[in-house]
Amino acid sequence: MKLILCCLLLVTSCMSTNQTAMTIPEIDLKLTQEWIYATSTGDLKYNNEVITRPPGFEQLVMSLTIPSAGGLVDKKHCLYYQVPYKEKVGRIRVQETKNQTECPEATTDDKFFVSLDGVDNFKVAVANYKIVMSFDYNKKKTEISIPTPNIELGLVHEKYQALSEKRLISGLRLLRLSEDSFDFASNKYLGQLSDRFARGTAIRCQQVNKDCQTVGENRCEQCRYGWYEVVDFQCPQGGSKFCGQNHCGEKNEPACPRGIKVVDPLDAGICQSDLEPVSNADKILVCQ
Repeated sequence: MKLILCCLLLVTSCMSTNQTAMTIPEIDLKLTQEWIYATSTGDLKYNNEVITRPPGFEQLVMSLTIPSAGGLVDKKHCLYYQVPYKEKVGRIRVQETKNQTECPEATTDDKFFVSLDGVDNFKVAVANYKIVMSFDYNKKKTEISIPTPNIELGLVHEKYQALSEKRLISGLRLLRLSEDSFDFASNKYLGQLSDRFARGTAIRCQQVNKDCQTVGENRCEQCRYGWYEVVDFQCPQGGSKFCGQNHCGEKNEPACPRGIKVVDPLDAGICQSDLEPVSNADKILVCQ
């Protein structure tokens, strides 16, 4: 019975090891999906040099600053290498940390973003807006090359020209966005680019009542894509305001303010030639 139990434990252990082991293409893909968004690198001790010392000890080789999912905060990827020595195998490890501003000199736990054993003659080259890791794996020359277009290399100063960033392609920046990027709970800015008054998705950032008093808080300065004014009660300070791009005068959108004092409320708004301003339930003139 003990023999059977030991065999089962051995098989389970081997299966677990096989499940967590990653191939070189899998590691390449997993790192590329993160490092391509890197905004800076640091702690690079050996640029394009084979690391041979100290033998048998793990050391920090490089750190990367990467936007987390949604792009709202940054995290660190810490790259470590253990030089092979006697019974100690060469090993690459990448650890992800979110609460530290600097990478520790060695790994702090057994949780790794990437781990690969059996590595020798390891070196990292950071140049020409890419990171290239070269090493021997299973006695075969191996290379992982990852582009880093978001990394800046200072500013370009040219006579009679405005300052520009020195990067792979001027003006290019890969953004890491997700649904969390526009989550109001984690992002103080209001609205999305697709918001429209006609769809009922526009956020009212300031409301004016019939007595020309502001109801609630004025949040228009927090609008992500600006704000626009609607025609409602012809107040001296203007009407209520919504976050987003202005589509006034279009069908089912607010009428454009005429800009002068008028007597008839329906004449205070302007619509496209085939539409007319109609007052809705909130007394806002809408083009229909």
